[in-house]
Amino acid sequence: MKKFGLQKFAALTTAAALLLTDPLTSAAYAASNSVKVSLPTYPVQINGGIIDSSKAQYPPIVYKDITYLPLTWDYTRSLSLEYTWSDSEGLHVNATGNHYQVPPAADKNSSNKKPTYTAELVNYPVFVNNKPIDNQLEEYPLLSFRDITYFPMTWHFMHDEFYMNLFWNPRDGFAVVGPQRHYLDSFVNDSADYLYLYSGLQTFKIGKSLTDQPTLLTEEESQKLSAMPTRSGAEPLSKAEFISPDSASIERKEKTFYYKGHELLSLMPADGTTSSVGFMERSYAGLEYKEAWLDLGTERKILSLVETDTNNQILPDFSTYYRYFFVDGNERPVPLNEFTHWPISSVQPNPNGTWWLTSRPIAGDYINGRNGFIRGELSLLQPNGQSVSVNRQLKIDEIEVLSHQEDGTLIFRAYTRTMQRENPAFGIYKIDTSGNLVKLNDLFGQAYVSSDGDLWATDRYINRIVNITKNMNKLWMDYEFPFPDNN
Repeated sequence: MKKFGLQKFAALTTAAALLLTDPLTSAAYAASNSVKVSLPTYPVQINGGIIDSSKAQYPPIVYKDITYLPLTWDYTRSLSLEYTWSDSEGLHVNATGNHYQVPPAADKNSSNKKPTYTAELVNYPVFVNNKPIDNQLEEYPLLSFRDITYFPMTWHFMHDEFYMNLFWNPRDGFAVVGPQRHYLDSFVNDSADYLYLYSGLQTFKIGKSLTDQPTLLTEEESQKLSAMPTRSGAEPLSKAEFISPDSASIERKEKTFYYKGHELLSLMPADGTTSSVGFMERSYAGLEYKEAWLDLGTERKILSLVETDTNNQILPDFSTYYRYFFVDGNERPVPLNEFTHWPISSVQPNPNGTWWLTSRPIAGDYINGRNGFIRGELSLLQPNGQSVSVNRQLKIDEIEVLSHQEDGTLIFRAYTRTMQRENPAFGIYKIDTSGNLVKLNDLFGQAYVSSDGDLWATDRYINRIVNITKNMNKLWMDYEFPFPDNN
């Protein structure tokens, strides 16, 4: 059985090949080592174009049980790769980033009927993104077949160097998808049959069956969409209503705050300098402190002490800090160490006596100086005041709660707004009120619960959408979207 996969996973390794239309061999660089190769017995696709190995002039080949894919000029253009060749400098292959894709032309100019063919090991200079490749040290070396260079795209080359995406399953075979323009920017709403998404410029609809191409909304459809009740961004948990007391319960003595004789916090560090504990040094002139309470029921409350810098009128949210304490009768207040720079927005009591606490996230990927400090946080608060941060448990920055069930179980998305691509914790999760986590899907681009209760997610980097509930998915190429070619 053939092996398929990526070097990222120990059990799977995938390679692809770069075929260039220039003849990249010469007398000076004639290959001397011959190897036997065969044709793949499974489908092979490049950006949605299926290669017929039996008819292609430059078919995919298999060496050491690894698939090598041909990239003609059409394929390099479609996959946003550029190359140069000279007898003196050899072959240079560079990733050019996210270009508008075009469908590759079909290659049906030959007839391949032999069980095996002969290829040569490349022995001329090859550079990838201006870095030299030592072909003798490569586990899956570059090959020359029919006077064309075949380039091994292992996980290192495909993912790390060329920003490609690889897919394999027994039915559809092996597929390569290049960097895409990302049109699945955000979910807007849905109807019985359609999802409505915003591309960043225009709104389009996708049939929930995932069998049709995306289409732009007509003016009439846009008007109907505007009239529909808004569902996108709706908070699934109860709003946290903090109330300021008629008379203060917190007593301040110089730079220390007390509640019923218990010290809450001190603004004086151990070395005696005037600096807020845990935060950047700044002047105390103009700092105001306000007290508020959130009633949890059964004589339990959350005490909030909010620090505001009245001197900062431009970015007031940025200069506001929150300290929270769990209060149970006359017991010593228990500090809640999450939500320091962005407030608790929701509280949800659970049947087992615990509470979910969240801060409202920014669901989109955009990040700037005005919102970079905002974090979507999720914490499970126990009846004894101890809290467990799900963010810390998963070691991720952002959490967006998507749905809440009667037994307290949550569905949420774990993601980041930075450009971090590789974190095994990213994805869609289910968590119960005991803190047990189950990962439902690895996608973390956007997520949405439709009006029929189905859970949807998109890929952050390519135009792929998944119905997690029904285990359906669809990937579209750039050229399949109904937008003008800006190439």
